[in-house]
Amino acid sequence: MESEANDARTRVLNLAERLFGERGYAAVTLRDIAGELGMRQASLYYHVPGGKEQLFVEVTERGLLRHQAGLEAAIAAGADLEARLKGAARWLLSQPPVNIGRMVHSDMPAIGKEHADRLIDVSFQCLLLPLARELMAAEARREISSQQPVLLAASFINIIEGLWSAGGGRPVPVTNEEMADELIRVLLDGMRPRPSKESGVE
Repeated sequence: MESEANDARTRVLNLAERLFGERGYAAVTLRDIAGELGMRQASLYYHVPGGKEQLFVEVTERGLLRHQAGLEAAIAAGADLEARLKGAARWLLSQPPVNIGRMVHSDMPAIGKEHADRLIDVSFQCLLLPLARELMAAEARREISSQQPVLLAASFINIIEGLWSAGGGRPVPVTNEEMADELIRVLLDGMRPRPSKESGVE
């Protein structure tokens, strides 16, 4: 019986995470979630007594912790900064987009301040910090020059997640992973062509 209750709760959490991720907090109702699960709306309160806001906070935090584990593993597996960034990009592309901008500007203002502050802190710890730490380590090794590693980490995540919609619904001739690799090359090397050694220009 307890196993069935746990399975039912897991189904609630999985569906809620998907719907909140796709539509945002304000656009999802408990009725939407209950309807897709084929249960009565009142039954959801058995699993989440705090209602919609508790459910949103729980599934958002759960998703962020999953991102932290995935990012840290992907970064640790890389032999150098480029490989670590590519690993991080592939992890992000393997997951539904987090949509940090919507979270900050739309979802967080719609929930209580205490919950919003907590989720913003968890977002920082789970998403930005793993990348920012790697960028700071690369700077210490003199591989890159960046005085804003947290800003750079946030920009990296937004750019990689933006690849989901880069084609505007049309087919593009390269995969998201190939586009991510090109963006990482540009990030590390810059866009301007470099003079060849043969030219003698420094």
